[in-house]
Amino acid sequence: MDGFCFNYHSYRTMKFNFRILLFLLIGLTSCIPYKVIDIQYLNKPELTIPSDFIKPLIVVNYSKNKSKTKRERFEYALDSVAAERAGLSLKESLQNSPWFEDIDIPIRNYIRSDSSRYIKPLSWNALASFYSKDSADLVISLDYMKVLTKSDSYRTSNNGIEYYYGYLKMPIYCYWRVYNFPKKQIPNGFLYQDTLIWDASDWLPINIGDQLPGYFKASAYAGEESGAKYAEKISPIWSDDKRIYFHSGSREMENAAIFVENGKWIDAASEWQKVFANKNKKLCSKAAFNLALANEMLGKFDISIEWLRKAKKFYPLIEIEEYRSTLESRINSLVK
Repeated sequence: MDGFCFNYHSYRTMKFNFRILLFLLIGLTSCIPYKVIDIQYLNKPELTIPSDFIKPLIVVNYSKNKSKTKRERFEYALDSVAAERAGLSLKESLQNSPWFEDIDIPIRNYIRSDSSRYIKPLSWNALASFYSKDSADLVISLDYMKVLTKSDSYRTSNNGIEYYYGYLKMPIYCYWRVYNFPKKQIPNGFLYQDTLIWDASDWLPINIGDQLPGYFKASAYAGEESGAKYAEKISPIWSDDKRIYFHSGSREMENAAIFVENGKWIDAASEWQKVFANKNKKLCSKAAFNLALANEMLGKFDISIEWLRKAKKFYPLIEIEEYRSTLESRINSLVK
């Protein structure tokens, strides 16, 4: 046992302190007046597309390769990687939407020969070939994709400590269109612009492909982002979020919590309605707050807002305004 000494006093003190900490943690969590639940809902798309489609098709446009210099060939390759990944990302994202689930959306490539400074729509003759090959009645087309690169690495210092800093910026410029071939209409067009930025600090010089992603990997990220963002614009996408509800204070509140855990919102609302016979204004406010949540889950947003107003009249819970802001944001997204 040479060289090892067990300090019993220290152990006893540590054990005692741990018990105090555990007690405090239990006490704090038991004082939380609400429970947090995970919810999922559909975001309404901002852009309109025909809803009567049967066979959608994704078309990825590539410009004809007219590269002469090494730099031009490099840029063309980056654009091509981004465009390919954008088409795949759009497909994957759309298939998470109830509008497109169980539909295997084919992807076709199209080489454009036009060199106009404007992003021209595809000709109906070009679309006719896709229609005859795939019987596509709805074409979602990436008409143009361009990514740029800008990077730098340099030595710098902070509080007397020297190190290397570097970054990679990739601006994205792409244009999407939807074509309704049977009606010869273009329901919408959407220009997507963004800039992806990666940066790093290190004791060693910053290099692309080392501390920062390689150019082609960054280009693939740009395409991934472009496809996913456009999918959100044209189709309802499931969104994950969290909500709170009050679960204690009366037998009815506790009964309602059991219904909530089983997704029975109407039964839970029935229990919360009974709470209003209680003379405790704060408890009534909590029940009204919960009824606002129940109505949101049932898609009755106006009624939900009205219950929040009632909740505030009973008692100004600090959670009310934040939830009101969340609800109003959802309502505004539905109006678009």
